Amino acid sequence: MSSEDLEGSVASGGDSSTSSGLGAFHCDGLRASDVLPILREKIAYCSGGRDKRGGPILTFPSRPNLDKVKPEDLRRVVYYLSTIPSDEARDLGFTVIIDMRGSTWSNIKPVLKVLQECIPDHIHIVHIIKPEKFWQKHRTSLGSSKLKFETSMISQESLHKVIDPSQLTPELDGTLTYEHEEWIQLRMAVEDFLTKASELMHRQDHLKRDMNCTNFSMTIQGAQQQIEEHTHLREQVMEIPVEQINQDGQKLLRRICSGFNGDESTTTDSGYSGSSHGSFTSMSSIAASADFHGVVPRVNRMMDSVTATRQQLHQLWQIRKMKLEQCLELRLFEQDVQKMFEWLAHQKELFLLNHTEIGTLSETGEELQEEHNRFATQAMGMYVHINQIVGIASRLMESGHYAAEQIERLTHKLDQKWRAFAVALDERSTLLTMSVAFHQKVEEYMSNLYGWAEQCQEEEEIPTEIPELETKLHHHQKLFETISQCYSDLCADGKSLLDALQQPLSPESENSVTAQTDYSASASHVLDLIHKVLHHHRQLDELWQAKKMALYQRIQLCVFQQDAAQVLYWLENYGEEFLAKHTGVGKTLHKARALQKKHEEFEAIAQVSQWIPSDLSIVDTCTIWPACYDVSVYRKTCVLWQPLS
Repeated sequence: MSSEDLEGSVASGGDSSTSSGLGAFHCDGLRASDVLPILREKIAYCSGGRDKRGGPILTFPSRPNLDKVKPEDLRRVVYYLSTIPSDEARDLGFTVIIDMRGSTWSNIKPVLKVLQECIPDHIHIVHIIKPEKFWQKHRTSLGSSKLKFETSMISQESLHKVIDPSQLTPELDGTLTYEHEEWIQLRMAVEDFLTKASELMHRQDHLKRDMNCTNFSMTIQGAQQQIEEHTHLREQVMEIPVEQINQDGQKLLRRICSGFNGDESTTTDSGYSGSSHGSFTSMSSIAASADFHGVVPRVNRMMDSVTATRQQLHQLWQIRKMKLEQCLELRLFEQDVQKMFEWLAHQKELFLLNHTEIGTLSETGEELQEEHNRFATQAMGMYVHINQIVGIASRLMESGHYAAEQIERLTHKLDQKWRAFAVALDERSTLLTMSVAFHQKVEEYMSNLYGWAEQCQEEEEIPTEIPELETKLHHHQKLFETISQCYSDLCADGKSLLDALQQPLSPESENSVTAQTDYSASASHVLDLIHKVLHHHRQLDELWQAKKMALYQRIQLCVFQQDAAQVLYWLENYGEEFLAKHTGVGKTLHKARALQKKHEEFEAIAQVSQWIPSDLSIVDTCTIWPACYDVSVYRKTCVLWQPLS
C-alpha cells in the first residue's frame, strides 16, 4: 500500500466507500499483514525500481509451482502490490516482468489472467522472460489471449536494453539491492505507523466535529449538562497519544532516512519485525528505494497534522467552552427576562381591575390614590431587578456574546413593556391627582354655596350713608372675585380631567396598557358635576348681580338726594330772591345791558341743575329696593324743577 493511499484514507476520515485515486488498498483495506503469508512466498514483489519512463516495476520471479497458488491469493497480492507506488508513478503504468525461466506456460497463464482482471488500466507493458525455444512453440497460444495490455517475449539480455540494470534486482542480473523479508518488515512498519496515525486523526476529527457543533441546549439543565460533557472532551483530547505517534514517526523516519544518508550502522530493529530476523544488514538500500523515498514527506506531514490538530482541538475546546458558558448565561438571562414578563403581565392584570375608577368624592379619590401609591411603590421596587437584568445584558453584549442580537431584542422588549407599565402607573397617578383636586374644589364650592347665596340676599337695614354703601359695594365685589376664582379653578380642573379621560395620555402607543381604556363612565360623572356646579353658579350670579345693582342705585340715590338738597337750598335762598329783586328791564340801554349781563350770569349759575333729569331716570328705575325710594324728595325735586325747565 502506498503512503499516498494511507494519507488519503486519513484525510477522508477512514471512509472505505471512497476509492477515487486512492488505490485498491483503500478500497479493500488491504495491508501487508493481511497478505503476509502469501507475500512471504515471494510470488511477486515491487522492488522500487523504475523503467526509463519512471513507471514502477512489478516482478514475478521464476517459480516452478506458480500454478498451485490459489487465484484468490494471487489476486490479493497483485491488488496489494499495485498500491505500493505513488499515484504519479502508478498513472504512468506498471512495467511487469514475468520470469518464465524454469516455468511452463501453464504457470504464466494464471498471472496474465489476474493482471487482466485486476489492473489492466495500470499496465504499460508485460515483459515475459522466455526460456529457450519458448517463442516458437507458444506463439499462437499467446496471441489468442486478447489482453488489454501489451506483452513482449524477451530474453534476459534484451531486458537490459529496455530497463536499466540499476533498476533490476540481482536475480534479473541487475544491481538494485532488494531483500524481500526486509522490505516486508519496513512496509509493515510504515503501514502500522500510517494506520495508527490515521486512527488517531480519525479520533481527532471526531472530536473536532463535536467541538464544532453549534447545537446549544434550550434549557438551563441541558446547558449545564453540555458543560459537563465538554469537560470530559478535554480529557479525551489529552488521552490522544500524540507524543507517542510522533516518537514512532521519528523512529520510522530514522530507519528510512538512514538509507538516504548511506549510514547502515544506524539501522536497528525497531520492534516491527515478527520474524527471527532481528537485524537488517542492508536496510539502508531497501529504505532508499523510490517507494520508501516518497513516504518521508508524508510521514512528516502526518506528524505535523496530528500535532497541529491537537493544538487546534485545544483552541476549539476553549472556544466551545466559552460558547457553552455563554449559552448557560443566555438561558439564565432568558429565565430572568421571562420571570419579568410574567410579573409584568400579572401586575397589568391587577392594574386593569379598577384603573378606570377615579372616585365620586374627594375621600374615595384619596383612598384610591393611597391604594395606587402603595401598588406603584411595590411595582417600582422591581425596577431594581429590571436594571440588574439590563446590566447583565449589557455585559453579555460587550463581551462578544454569540447571541448578542437576541439579547438586545429581549432587552428592548423588556424595556418597552416596563416603560408601558410605568407610563400606565404615571397616567393613573395623574388621573387620581386630578380627580382628587377636582372633587375637592367641587366640594369646596358646594359647601360655600349657601353662605355665598345668603350674602347676596336682601338686607333689612341698608345704610344711608355713601361711605358705608361704598364699603358694602367693595365687599360685594370681593365676594364676586372669590366666587369667580373658585368657579374658574373648578372648571379648569374639570376640563383638564375631562380631556385626560376622553383622550388618554398615550393614545399613539398600541402597546400602551391604557391605550384601549374606556373612561366614559368617569367622564360622564365629571361632566354631571360640572353641569351641577354651573347651574348653581348661574343662580348665584343672578343674586349677586341683583344686590350689586341695588347697592349701586342706592349710592346714586344718596348722591341725588345730596345734590337735590343743594339745588333746593340755592333756589330758595338765591334763585327766588334774585328773581324777586330784579323785576325791571332798564330805562336806558346801558342799564338794560347791565341787567341782561346779570341775568346771563344768573342763568349760568342755574345750569348746575341740568343733571336732575338723568338722576330722575335712575330714581324711576329703582324698583328692586323700595326702601331706597324717597318719595318726598322726588316729588319736591320735580316741583322745583318745573320753574327751572
